[in-house]
Amino acid sequence: MADEIGDPRTERERHAYALIPTHQTAAGVSRPRSSMHKALHLALGLGVALMLCGVAHADTRLIVRLRADTAKSGMTTKARIAKAGAASGLALSHVRPMAVGFDVVSAASDEAGDVVRKLRANPDVEFVDVDRLRHAEQAVVNDEFLSGQKYLTNDPASINAFSAWQTTHGSSNTVVAVVDTGYRPHAAMVGRFLPGYDMISDPTRANDGDGRDADASDPGDWVLPSEASGDCSARNSTWHGTGVAGIIAANTNDGRWTAGIDWNAKVLPVRVLGKCGGWDSDIVDGIAWAAGLAVPGVPPNPTPAHVINLSLGGDRACPSYYPPVIAAAYARGVTRAIVAAAGNESSDVAGHSPASCPGVIAVASTTTVTGNLARYSNFGAGITLSAPGGTYVPALPTQGTLVLSNTGPTLPGDDTVGSEGGTSFSAPMVSATISLMLAVAPALSPTQIVQILQATAKPFPAASTCTTAICGAGILDAGAAVRAAAALAPASATNYQGLWWAAPPGAESGWGLNLAHQGDIIFATWFTYDATGKPWWLSMTANKTAPNVYEGTLVQTQGPAFSAVPFNPAAVTPGPVGTATLTFSDANNAQFAYTLDGISQVKSITRELFGTPPSCVFGAQPDLALATNYQDLWWASPPGSESGWGINLTMQSNVIFATWFTYDVDGTPLWLSATASSAGPGVYSGALVRSTGPAFNSVPFNPAVVTRAPVGAATFSFSDGNHATFTYTVGSVTQSKAITREVFVSPGTLCQ
Repeated sequence: MADEIGDPRTERERHAYALIPTHQTAAGVSRPRSSMHKALHLALGLGVALMLCGVAHADTRLIVRLRADTAKSGMTTKARIAKAGAASGLALSHVRPMAVGFDVVSAASDEAGDVVRKLRANPDVEFVDVDRLRHAEQAVVNDEFLSGQKYLTNDPASINAFSAWQTTHGSSNTVVAVVDTGYRPHAAMVGRFLPGYDMISDPTRANDGDGRDADASDPGDWVLPSEASGDCSARNSTWHGTGVAGIIAANTNDGRWTAGIDWNAKVLPVRVLGKCGGWDSDIVDGIAWAAGLAVPGVPPNPTPAHVINLSLGGDRACPSYYPPVIAAAYARGVTRAIVAAAGNESSDVAGHSPASCPGVIAVASTTTVTGNLARYSNFGAGITLSAPGGTYVPALPTQGTLVLSNTGPTLPGDDTVGSEGGTSFSAPMVSATISLMLAVAPALSPTQIVQILQATAKPFPAASTCTTAICGAGILDAGAAVRAAAALAPASATNYQGLWWAAPPGAESGWGLNLAHQGDIIFATWFTYDATGKPWWLSMTANKTAPNVYEGTLVQTQGPAFSAVPFNPAAVTPGPVGTATLTFSDANNAQFAYTLDGISQVKSITRELFGTPPSCVFGAQPDLALATNYQDLWWASPPGSESGWGINLTMQSNVIFATWFTYDVDGTPLWLSATASSAGPGVYSGALVRSTGPAFNSVPFNPAVVTRAPVGAATFSFSDGNHATFTYTVGSVTQSKAITREVFVSPGTLCQ
């Protein structure tokens, strides 16, 4: 049996394994959490971090360059700036001259966008932009037990997580599966767990009264003396999966508990280990389900994992049934990395699995201070790289790895933190780093991920007992790996797909631009209002004409009413009404300059954020059915069957903002919007709203005049990342449409 069962005990340092004591009473009741905190604060010497907040000022500080004074008037720069301000209706004062002809100028206004727009229109001003404050590039994190998480620092034997956080905090669209003992709903991980699955088929081993089910919570895996046999020793519950998950994704910078390495990734708990471990057959099915593969008798996984963490293992070289499921997981296209703990038998990893299986990133443990090979860790040529594993020594608690845990010796008790050691806790450091890498470069392949991890790994300290022959390429360097991933991302990764509105945010709420960005083309849908205040939309196919510049013709379209059955695309009549240019200063800011019916205007625009935005990359995935984020331009399915109308979906966190551009009963352009929240796996619902507002050319545009009135309801039901049903009720009309992504430059853009 020992050869067929994976056991989390084998992935800990068995002699050093311990939780920080909970001082149970004779009745078995744990001391309250507050006293646990006091003990840990004393043991770890937790410091208090103070952050200074800036003081708000009413004035706007600018950097200005005036045009060459061709009139040779002899006016001073100060006088010319005052004159430019008066001509623009602004009170400007000269602060000081700068290099290369620039000047610092102060404007008596806190409406920065309005000030810049007015001065850019002044013929005497060559350049103007806001003078902004910059800060030292350092991550300030205030988690309760941070001082005990030595492995996060940039010491020679630590993983340099703070440097990684200067590049990214991760993406909520990245999913990391923890294939383990399940999870406890720890207060440190509120909002981070996705619905997982209990894959344990044996009810006795499952210890929860049944076999496989949709409840991945951990009921405890204790073994009573009367139950012990062979390699299954009596023990308390380990709460192992919760500890592993917390290293990856405990909520960070919230003033409580520990800091997770990825601040935003979602954790998919897959329960495969129970009393005395778990069968290989359940683990194989758990890997398959985590990757989105079909498992007989188990519902499909709606959120396949990009990274799969296996902090488990057992003796013998890789069995023949692991490589096929690992290969199939990668072939499906979502999973980019499968990470496994090397094991804690102090022997060659070649004799242990699944760490020795092809396609698995095998992680050994190094000590927290010296970077030595941990005395318990497996080693050998099969190790990919190492990461701190910790060694729990009661006199030196900071040399252990702090993990989330539970006070219950058998059944669940209170949330707590424990200090542990083992390769089980090295592996999730690598998994979390990969999830950060995917946040900045979603198109990374499994091969690229391994290459980056190995190329950026820290060299072992000079006195370390580790060498590249037995401990892999080096010690994980999260900061270097994330930077290398970002550098490897193709130039097209600067993708502008999403919902944009006037800058600063909210300045002209009520209108916006939806951008579908594929290759060197942006299809823009501008939803605004006509001269009567009616909702009115225009579209533009904008081609790239220079770096970060896209130009096209604005088109007004008329067509059959939204309720027409059948919808006749031959009746759609587009007509040019103007031109527009999108000029991007960075990934989140741009200028929208247009001439429409003889009216020319320029608007500063920025991304509209209502949740965590996805990372979008053109060409990252040839099969968009595998996408787990639905942000894109959609139209009737099959493609082209009802060309002339469509829906822009902007998906951030677990909310979709939909803008439906269609036609009113008289055939004129009409748009409706909906904020659709999750109503179940793959289902999003919300009220359909009709807006009215100031005409597109109103100066100033007054958002207080915008009115929004519910006119019905909409539901989006996704069968996969490329197919959905759009069901709506508008007034007395109820209809359903099959919709799909509109790909105008193959293979389209993937957001995740």
